[in-house]
Amino acid sequence: MEIKNIKAILFDLDGTLYKTEAYQLKAWNDVLEKRGIFIDPKDYFKYIGKTALEVEKSIIKEYSLDIKLGEIEREKEELLLQWFKDDDDLELMPYAKESIEFFSNHPSLLVGLCTSGSKNESVCKLKKNNLCDKFDIIITKDDVLNGKPAPDVYLEAMKRLGLQGNQCLAIEDTEHGLESAKQAGAYCFAIPQEFSKNQNFSKADKVLESLNDLIVFFKV
Repeated sequence: MEIKNIKAILFDLDGTLYKTEAYQLKAWNDVLEKRGIFIDPKDYFKYIGKTALEVEKSIIKEYSLDIKLGEIEREKEELLLQWFKDDDDLELMPYAKESIEFFSNHPSLLVGLCTSGSKNESVCKLKKNNLCDKFDIIITKDDVLNGKPAPDVYLEAMKRLGLQGNQCLAIEDTEHGLESAKQAGAYCFAIPQEFSKNQNFSKADKVLESLNDLIVFFKV
Protein backbone atom coordinates (compact mmCIF):
# COMPACT_ATOMS: atom_id res chain seq x y z
CA MET A 1 0.00 0.00 0.00
CA GLU A 2 1.29 3.44 -0.98
CA ILE A 3 -0.01 6.39 1.00
CA LYS A 4 -0.19 8.57 -2.12
CA ASN A 5 -2.81 6.22 -3.62
CA ILE A 6 -5.15 6.39 -0.61
CA LYS A 7 -8.07 8.79 -1.10
CA ALA A 8 -10.26 7.94 1.90
CA ILE A 9 -9.94 6.80 5.51
CA LEU A 10 -12.98 4.76 6.58
CA PHE A 11 -13.40 4.36 10.33
CA ASP A 12 -15.39 1.77 12.23
CA LEU A 13 -17.21 3.23 15.26
CA ASP A 14 -17.63 0.99 18.33
CA GLY A 15 -14.28 -0.10 19.72
CA THR A 16 -12.39 1.95 17.14
CA LEU A 17 -13.51 5.52 17.83
CA TYR A 18 -15.73 5.00 20.87
CA LYS A 19 -15.06 2.91 23.96
CA THR A 20 -18.54 1.44 23.88
CA GLU A 21 -18.11 -2.32 23.61
CA ALA A 22 -18.80 -2.70 27.34
CA TYR A 23 -22.13 -0.94 26.76
CA GLN A 24 -22.90 -3.39 23.96
CA LEU A 25 -22.17 -6.42 26.17
CA LYS A 26 -24.22 -5.03 29.06
CA ALA A 27 -27.15 -4.34 26.72
CA TRP A 28 -27.05 -7.90 25.36
CA ASN A 29 -27.01 -9.35 28.87
CA ASP A 30 -29.78 -7.05 30.09
CA VAL A 31 -32.17 -8.17 27.34
CA LEU A 32 -31.06 -11.81 27.53
CA GLU A 33 -31.33 -12.06 31.32
CA LYS A 34 -35.11 -12.49 31.25
CA ARG A 35 -34.58 -15.34 28.80
CA GLY A 36 -32.18 -17.10 31.17
CA ILE A 37 -29.05 -16.35 29.15
CA PHE A 38 -25.77 -14.70 30.14
CA ILE A 39 -22.84 -13.92 27.83
CA ASP A 40 -19.60 -14.26 29.73
CA PRO A 41 -17.26 -11.32 28.93
CA LYS A 42 -14.47 -13.77 28.00
CA ASP A 43 -16.74 -15.24 25.31
CA TYR A 44 -17.93 -11.91 23.91
CA PHE A 45 -15.04 -11.69 21.43
CA LYS A 46 -16.79 -14.11 19.05
CA TYR A 47 -19.67 -11.66 18.58
CA ILE A 48 -18.13 -8.21 18.36
CA GLY A 49 -17.83 -6.67 14.94
CA LYS A 50 -21.04 -8.27 13.68
CA THR A 51 -24.39 -6.52 13.35
CA ALA A 52 -26.83 -7.01 16.22
CA LEU A 53 -29.05 -9.07 13.91
CA GLU A 54 -26.19 -11.46 13.10
CA VAL A 55 -25.38 -11.80 16.79
CA GLU A 56 -29.04 -12.46 17.52
CA LYS A 57 -29.12 -15.21 14.89
CA SER A 58 -26.14 -16.86 16.59
CA ILE A 59 -27.72 -16.60 20.03
CA ILE A 60 -31.07 -17.99 18.84
CA LYS A 61 -29.29 -20.97 17.28
CA GLU A 62 -26.90 -21.54 20.19
CA TYR A 63 -29.62 -21.44 22.86
CA SER A 64 -32.51 -22.82 20.74
CA LEU A 65 -34.68 -19.80 21.46
CA ASP A 66 -38.25 -19.81 20.18
CA ILE A 67 -38.56 -16.10 19.34
CA LYS A 68 -39.10 -13.95 16.29
CA LEU A 69 -35.87 -12.76 14.68
CA GLY A 70 -35.33 -9.09 15.44
CA GLU A 71 -37.06 -9.14 18.82
CA ILE A 72 -33.86 -9.06 20.89
CA GLU A 73 -32.15 -6.67 18.48
CA ARG A 74 -34.98 -4.15 18.84
CA GLU A 75 -34.96 -4.35 22.65
CA LYS A 76 -31.17 -3.96 22.75
CA GLU A 77 -31.16 -0.94 20.45
CA GLU A 78 -33.86 0.83 22.46
CA LEU A 79 -31.84 0.26 25.63
CA LEU A 80 -28.60 1.51 24.07
CA LEU A 81 -30.21 4.62 22.62
CA GLN A 82 -31.55 5.55 26.04
CA TRP A 83 -28.16 5.01 27.66
CA PHE A 84 -26.30 7.01 25.03
CA LYS A 85 -28.78 9.87 25.22
CA ASP A 86 -28.44 10.00 29.00
CA ASP A 87 -24.65 9.63 29.14
CA ASP A 88 -22.97 13.03 28.88
CA ASP A 89 -19.52 11.51 29.19
CA LEU A 90 -19.40 8.97 26.36
CA GLU A 91 -15.75 7.94 26.22
CA LEU A 92 -13.71 8.11 23.03
CA MET A 93 -10.92 5.65 22.35
CA PRO A 94 -7.38 7.00 22.87
CA TYR A 95 -6.43 9.49 20.12
CA ALA A 96 -9.84 9.17 18.44
CA LYS A 97 -10.56 12.90 18.51
CA GLU A 98 -7.04 13.71 17.37
CA SER A 99 -7.35 11.23 14.50
CA ILE A 100 -10.68 12.58 13.32
CA GLU A 101 -9.35 16.15 13.46
CA PHE A 102 -6.15 15.18 11.64
CA PHE A 103 -7.85 13.38 8.77
CA SER A 104 -10.84 15.71 8.44
CA ASN A 105 -8.34 18.56 7.95
CA HIS A 106 -6.13 16.57 5.58
CA PRO A 107 -5.90 18.30 2.18
CA SER A 108 -6.21 15.16 0.07
CA LEU A 109 -8.21 12.62 2.08
CA LEU A 110 -11.91 12.01 2.53
CA VAL A 111 -13.14 10.65 5.87
CA GLY A 112 -15.94 8.13 6.24
CA LEU A 113 -17.65 6.10 8.93
CA CYS A 114 -18.65 2.48 8.22
CA THR A 115 -20.43 0.85 11.14
CA SER A 116 -22.56 -2.16 12.03
CA GLY A 117 -24.64 0.07 14.29
CA SER A 118 -27.88 1.81 13.37
CA LYS A 119 -28.07 5.37 12.04
CA ASN A 120 -29.87 6.61 15.16
CA GLU A 121 -27.33 5.06 17.51
CA SER A 122 -24.33 6.26 15.49
CA VAL A 123 -25.54 9.85 15.15
CA CYS A 124 -26.46 9.93 18.85
CA LYS A 125 -22.87 9.05 19.77
CA LEU A 126 -21.24 11.45 17.31
CA LYS A 127 -23.39 14.38 18.44
CA LYS A 128 -22.08 13.92 21.98
CA ASN A 129 -18.67 15.08 20.79
CA ASN A 130 -19.76 17.34 17.91
CA LEU A 131 -18.24 14.95 15.38
CA CYS A 132 -21.05 14.47 12.84
CA ASP A 133 -19.79 17.15 10.47
CA LYS A 134 -16.25 15.75 10.53
CA PHE A 135 -17.22 12.88 8.22
CA ASP A 136 -17.77 13.19 4.49
CA ILE A 137 -19.96 10.11 4.60
CA ILE A 138 -21.64 7.96 7.27
CA ILE A 139 -22.72 4.44 6.33
CA THR A 140 -24.59 2.28 8.85
CA LYS A 141 -26.41 -1.05 8.82
CA ASP A 142 -29.55 0.88 7.82
CA ASP A 143 -28.00 1.78 4.46
CA VAL A 144 -27.26 -1.78 3.31
CA LEU A 145 -28.77 -5.22 3.00
CA ASN A 146 -26.08 -7.11 4.95
CA GLY A 147 -23.98 -5.90 7.86
CA LYS A 148 -20.42 -6.84 8.77
CA PRO A 149 -18.68 -9.24 8.15
CA ALA A 150 -20.33 -8.85 4.72
CA PRO A 151 -18.63 -6.10 2.67
CA ASP A 152 -21.80 -4.06 2.04
CA VAL A 153 -21.07 -1.02 4.25
CA TYR A 154 -17.66 -0.52 2.68
CA LEU A 155 -18.91 -1.11 -0.86
CA GLU A 156 -21.67 1.44 -0.30
CA ALA A 157 -19.16 3.99 1.01
CA MET A 158 -16.93 3.47 -2.01
CA LYS A 159 -19.89 3.80 -4.36
CA ARG A 160 -21.00 7.10 -2.83
CA LEU A 161 -17.46 8.48 -2.73
CA GLY A 162 -16.72 7.33 -6.28
CA LEU A 163 -13.65 5.36 -5.20
CA GLN A 164 -12.21 1.89 -5.73
CA GLY A 165 -11.28 -0.48 -2.93
CA ASN A 166 -7.55 0.07 -3.38
CA GLN A 167 -8.06 3.79 -2.80
CA CYS A 168 -9.54 3.24 0.66
CA LEU A 169 -8.02 2.41 4.04
CA ALA A 170 -10.37 0.97 6.66
CA ILE A 171 -9.62 1.21 10.37
CA GLU A 172 -11.13 -1.65 12.36
CA ASP A 173 -10.89 -3.19 15.82
CA THR A 174 -12.42 -6.61 15.10
CA GLU A 175 -11.82 -9.62 12.90
CA HIS A 176 -15.34 -9.34 11.47
CA GLY A 177 -14.81 -5.69 10.56
CA LEU A 178 -11.48 -6.58 9.00
CA GLU A 179 -13.16 -9.30 6.94
CA SER A 180 -15.79 -6.82 5.77
CA ALA A 181 -13.19 -4.30 4.61
CA LYS A 182 -10.98 -6.86 2.88
CA GLN A 183 -13.93 -8.43 1.04
CA ALA A 184 -14.71 -4.95 -0.30
CA GLY A 185 -11.15 -4.70 -1.64
CA ALA A 186 -9.99 -2.06 0.83
CA TYR A 187 -6.75 -1.95 2.75
CA CYS A 188 -7.29 -2.37 6.47
CA PHE A 189 -5.32 -1.45 9.58
CA ALA A 190 -6.47 -3.21 12.74
CA ILE A 191 -6.31 -1.84 16.28
CA PRO A 192 -7.31 -4.69 18.63
CA GLN A 193 -8.94 -3.66 21.89
CA GLU A 194 -9.92 -5.33 25.16
CA PHE A 195 -12.75 -7.46 23.78
CA SER A 196 -11.22 -8.28 20.39
CA LYS A 197 -7.59 -8.94 21.26
CA ASN A 198 -8.06 -12.72 20.95
CA GLN A 199 -9.48 -12.51 17.42
CA ASN A 200 -7.51 -13.32 14.27
CA PHE A 201 -5.99 -10.25 12.57
CA SER A 202 -3.68 -12.08 10.19
CA LYS A 203 -5.42 -10.53 7.16
CA ALA A 204 -4.73 -6.97 8.31
CA ASP A 205 -2.31 -4.89 6.25
CA LYS A 206 -0.97 -3.55 9.53
CA VAL A 207 -1.79 -4.04 13.21
CA LEU A 208 -1.43 -0.85 15.26
CA GLU A 209 -1.22 -0.19 18.97
CA SER A 210 -3.47 2.88 18.88
CA LEU A 211 -4.94 5.54 16.62
CA ASN A 212 -1.89 7.66 17.31
CA ASP A 213 0.11 5.16 15.24
CA LEU A 214 -2.26 5.87 12.36
CA ILE A 215 -1.56 9.61 12.57
CA VAL A 216 2.19 8.97 12.72
CA PHE A 217 1.96 6.64 9.70
CA PHE A 218 0.47 9.42 7.57
CA LYS A 219 2.81 12.08 8.90
CA VAL A 220 5.94 10.21 7.80
